[in-house]
Amino acid sequence: MMNRKDVLLEQFLCCHKKSHWFVSFEKAVAGLTPEQALWKKSDCENSIWEIISHLVFWNQRFLNRFKNGENPKLEGNNDSTFTYLKEYEWEQVLQKFNQVMTDWIETVLKSEDSKFDEYISEQSKETWLESLSSITLHNAYHIGQIVTIRKMQGSWSKEQGVS
Repeated sequence: MMNRKDVLLEQFLCCHKKSHWFVSFEKAVAGLTPEQALWKKSDCENSIWEIISHLVFWNQRFLNRFKNGENPKLEGNNDSTFTYLKEYEWEQVLQKFNQVMTDWIETVLKSEDSKFDEYISEQSKETWLESLSSITLHNAYHIGQIVTIRKMQGSWSKEQGVS
């Protein structure tokens, strides 16, 4: 029987590298070119690159908090997180996402079970268990957007996991 740490680890793994009910990030971006990652159907939508930038920003920020580390003051708002990695090369963007996901998995694995019962801050009524579950759902949501964008641009094949 899986305990709650096992469930969280499985959720992070499914988002990162283990396709299950949905394709993993690794599968969703496989073979994607920088040009495809920057593509937008219209200006009111986010590109894949921008979505990954947003994911790196929030995953890193919550990971720092989980590890009792500091975060810089949020400049701008949630919308500005979609341009967080605009100055990076495509391979660096992918590396940053992969690194933060690897760090999450290692950190959760090493965590004491009691950490999941702690509130994420003094001001919050949300525990780490609730927050980490939401983080993985957030990741899965945006991975689905990546697949949808690839379908719209014609760079997705049903052999990649989702028809």
